[in-house]
This record gives sequence, C-alpha cells and structure tokens, in this order.
Amino acid sequence: MKRIEEKHALSHNLHQYYDEIKTYKKKADFIKSDFYASHKNEINTVIKGLEWDNTLSDAPEKKDIKIVSWNIERGKQLDNIITFFKEDPLLSKADIVLAIECDNGMGRTNNRNVTKELAEALGMNYCFTPSYLVLGKGAIGETTHQTKNTTALHGTAILSKYKIELAEGIEVPPVKEVFHSSEKRLGCKRGLVAKINLGVKSIALGAIHVDLSSTANDRANQLEAVLKALPEADMQMIGGDFNCSTFQLRRKWELAWQVITKFFTIGFKGAIENYMTPELKFDKPMFDVLLKHGFDFNSFNDRNKGTIYFDMNDMLTNEKSQKFVPDFFLRYLERKLKPWNGCVPLKIDWIAGKNCIAKNPQTIERPKVNDNLLSDHNPIFVDVEL
Repeated sequence: MKRIEEKHALSHNLHQYYDEIKTYKKKADFIKSDFYASHKNEINTVIKGLEWDNTLSDAPEKKDIKIVSWNIERGKQLDNIITFFKEDPLLSKADIVLAIECDNGMGRTNNRNVTKELAEALGMNYCFTPSYLVLGKGAIGETTHQTKNTTALHGTAILSKYKIELAEGIEVPPVKEVFHSSEKRLGCKRGLVAKINLGVKSIALGAIHVDLSSTANDRANQLEAVLKALPEADMQMIGGDFNCSTFQLRRKWELAWQVITKFFTIGFKGAIENYMTPELKFDKPMFDVLLKHGFDFNSFNDRNKGTIYFDMNDMLTNEKSQKFVPDFFLRYLERKLKPWNGCVPLKIDWIAGKNCIAKNPQTIERPKVNDNLLSDHNPIFVDVEL
C-alpha cells in the first residue's frame, strides 16, 4: 500500500509512440520487440501507477457519511456531472465517491483529467489508478472524433472529503487480452483500494469495474481479488460496476446459446426478472464471494430500481450492440420486449459493506442536466452510520 501524502500526477512521454505500438498485431511480438525493451519501464510505471491529490479537503468528523458509486461513462458529460453533484439535494452531500470509468488524457473526452477536475470542483481529495493505456480513439461508437490522445489513461477513482491515508491499484485476474481488441490497449483491469481516516473510525474502500466480457466465475474472481486487498480498518466497503448482467458477452454464439437456454428453463419473463436479482442464479458466484468474506449487500442497495437499462430503442441503433448480438436476435428481442416498451432495468452497480450500518440506500434514475443524460449508468448511494 502506498502512503498518500500531498499530491502526485501520472505523466509520461509515450504519446509520440502510440501509432508505432499499434503496428504490432500480436502482444507477444510487441513484448519481444526492441521498442518494448527500451520503453517497458516507462510503460509499466504508467499502467501500474497511482495518481492522487490529498490537499483538497480535510472534513470534520460526522455522525453519518454518504457514499456514492457511479459509473460516469468516461466523463463524457463532465461539466454537467459536476453541476449535478453540486446542485442535486442528495449527491451534493456526498462524502466519498467511487467513480468508475474515468478518462485521463483521452481525445474522446477532450483530453481532460476527469478525476482531477471532478475532485477539484467538488473540493474532495482523490486517488486514481489506470487500467489501460489506450492506443486508439476509444471503443466502438467513440471513434468519430479527431482529437489525439495525450496521457491516454482510463481507470477507476476514489474521491473523499476526508484524508486518504493509503491507496493501491489492484490487478485482477484478466479474462481477455485487450491488445488484440477493437479498442487496442496496454494493461489490464485494475481495482482500487484505499484507507480513509474519518476521525474516530477508519474505513477501507474498494472500487471495481468488472470486465464486461466475462463469465460469472470470472466476475467472482475479479471481485475477490479486490476484497482480499482491502486494508484493515474499522469498516470495509466495496462498490462499483459489477457487470453482473446474467450473461457472458465474450462471443456472439455463446450469448445466443445462453438466451436459448434461459428461454427453455425459466422463460423470457423469468430471464428478465433475474436482471434485477443476479445474486439468485446467474451471477450467484459473485455474491457468494461477498458473503464468504462477511459482506452484506442487501441492506446497502436500493432493490427497486435498476442501474442500467436493456433498451431496444438504443440497441437497434447502437454500434456496440452489433458486436455482441446477432441482427436476427435483436429483431427477436424487439418483438419479445414489446410488453416492457422495449426497455428493462438491470441491477449491475452495487455497494457492499462489512462492520458498518447502512441507511437509506437509493438510486437516482437517469439523471440529466439541460436534457443531457449524464451517463449510461445510474448513480447509487448509501448513508453509513459512524
């Protein structure tokens, strides 16, 4: 664990080599190259690095703290997200924020350091760990811009009104080689853990963005890696985007087979009901891991609202959907989802806690500022009694 003192920024001079690195088709060839031999130290320092600023806040002790977890979708709507945090009567009281999907120097988000700007605007300390050094413009649907990446990092952050004592990026078991994906990257998924002094008590926090292209067991293994890395503290909590969609989205044929299996075992309606209760069957391994480590998730989450939506109106025009879902199957889903008006909620963002008392868990559905949807995910939060 790294002791967090004043501030430390992540920087590098690799941007001039992005196009050269992309010429390598296979990761194995890149690792064997003279280029990698010359630059591996700088590459590894960056993608295994940690950035922080612990000078932005020193809040007094309180009886309760509000903890928010939100996948902010790269920070594409950063200015509006900042406005929402400041003006919303609930989120404006946030003491700790687990911010998932934060860009730092990505052209798709105008090369802004999303975590830094968000923390400074809200008057919160922060730590950020990258998962990836992104070599291209972004994922499917994010490549129409002409802005070149600078720092080109994408990862996870924890913001806090209290001082951060310790923090560390945690590598989780990989499920695919992202160097070979359509969004060519170096690195692998990393969670983030931190210890924060709240005054009389301390809290250990974990933030995680589980791989989308994973099985239920993969997801459980990634979650457990972060749970095991949590530092000792009076209370422990973990949250983030668990991606527990009840599906494996690695290959089209596997997805089609899973849907067919669900249709004949629990029916279409049953499959949809499981989107809000992934812990019961299809993603049970993740929640078994939480229970094994003594974490409660039921009292920390609003179980009446989803955190993302399976929206056919979006999927039919979404480039990313075409990668995972065959066209004939999209048309089939369009017909079957008519009773739900083409849109059903999924609960894939979660908070869980140990040795702490949760109060008032809530989900804010589809927050907007000036008619701009702030993210494809809903923010969730819970109050914790100290």
